[in-house]
Amino acid sequence: MTRIQSAPRAPTRERILDLQSDMLPHQCEMPEAIHRFAPGMYMREFNMPAGMLVVGKTHKHAHFMMIMKGRAQIASEFGNEILEEGHISVSQPGVKRVVLALEDTRFITLHVNKEDSEDLAVIEAEHIEPEPMFMLQKQEMEKLL
Repeated sequence: MTRIQSAPRAPTRERILDLQSDMLPHQCEMPEAIHRFAPGMYMREFNMPAGMLVVGKTHKHAHFMMIMKGRAQIASEFGNEILEEGHISVSQPGVKRVVLALEDTRFITLHVNKEDSEDLAVIEAEHIEPEPMFMLQKQEMEKLL
């Protein structure tokens, strides 16, 4: 059963980007995503342990987002809510989210995969907006090596 609860007010995009920037030096190992493919579709399953905080990537296209297990607080500049197992929604393009797993939580996203590619780099380039701060961080790291 899905239950949506209101949570504290929504953060601004600037505050989300500030949080993401502050988190960069403290990155931890992310749980491995599970990738599945069907004709014209790509499904990504991601399991977040309770207490994990993630700033998500910005998607270029609308896609389905489902919570199969657990409970999480999800905030963007458009709202701040607590979502539970059974939740299904359409995630709109251009939204930057902060996700806090309140319990061990299993997310599934479903995306169009017109080219039927199974190359994750190709799929990410098609669906994810480039992150300037990560590109800058990579360039700075390369200077040090």
